[in-house]
Amino acid sequence: MKLTRGALWPLYVIGALLVAGTLSVVAWNVELPYLAYSSGPVADAADSIVAEDVEVYPPDGELLMLTIVSQDVNVFDAVVAGIDPTIDLIRKEAVRLPEETDEEYRNRVLEQMADSNFISIQVALDRLGYAREIVITEIVNGVPSAEVLEPGDVVRAVDGVEVVDIEEIRSLIEAHEPGDVIPLEVEREGQPLQVQVELAEREDEPGVPMVGLVLSRLVAPPFSLAIEEGDVGGPSAGLMHTLAVIDVLSEGDLTKGHVIAGTGTIDLEGSVGAIGGIRQKVPAAEAAGASYILVPQGNFQEALTAERQEIVIVPVTSIDQALDFFEDLEPA
Repeated sequence: MKLTRGALWPLYVIGALLVAGTLSVVAWNVELPYLAYSSGPVADAADSIVAEDVEVYPPDGELLMLTIVSQDVNVFDAVVAGIDPTIDLIRKEAVRLPEETDEEYRNRVLEQMADSNFISIQVALDRLGYAREIVITEIVNGVPSAEVLEPGDVVRAVDGVEVVDIEEIRSLIEAHEPGDVIPLEVEREGQPLQVQVELAEREDEPGVPMVGLVLSRLVAPPFSLAIEEGDVGGPSAGLMHTLAVIDVLSEGDLTKGHVIAGTGTIDLEGSVGAIGGIRQKVPAAEAAGASYILVPQGNFQEALTAERQEIVIVPVTSIDQALDFFEDLEPA
């Protein structure tokens, strides 16, 4: 029996549904080379400062640090991101290293957070007037000095000369020959210690002596101070952690009762660096009640394109510029 066109329409519908279903399954399971950035948790940076054996001054306002959440993207997610102005698609290679696993990525960003916290404490204490000292941060493997010196030792004198500058140490050492033994005065856990150090020879400069130390000018606080590390990694909370340490350890209230949000990396000189996800962080800050958000100068133009109502975007290039903003802030 011959079927008419009208009699075939159920078959057309079924076929179309099957095709649509197949395409939907494919679209759901095909992962695109992008990550979707959306707003993450917001927290008061001052709550993560842990200080013992020192007077602390919790702020009346809040210093909000902001995070983003990234997730893998399929076709449906990409469509949602195209509609939602608070979600951005970022190419994976801009965030992940080649062949990097999820676990390797997580470990890397957690290490970045730990390094950022260390720098935040250093910059904050420096701005609070604590003196930076010459600290041994690393010792070259196999050099004789490794037998008598330790990372964390504070160098006070080299060959009988009190030192205050790292370059000065190099000059004093290079006045000798490899194999010479010279005295070094250090401070270890608050106690003075004098050791005799045999000089090694630099591999890249034959005949030139070295102790084999990596030195940095750091603050060794006379009290216990730490920043609690959460589950979110990366260095973007550096600016706000630095401000939080300064606020908690100094009299008065840096925030003057305001809710201030911010983001940005920090380096040992106090410079503020650009971060990712600024378009997600601006609306998250406003939703959390912040009236101002401090952003790196490098992110300022992009921040202006974010969804917002009344929150004021304040660009900064350094911790000092951020402190100037708080100095000029009227009380809430």
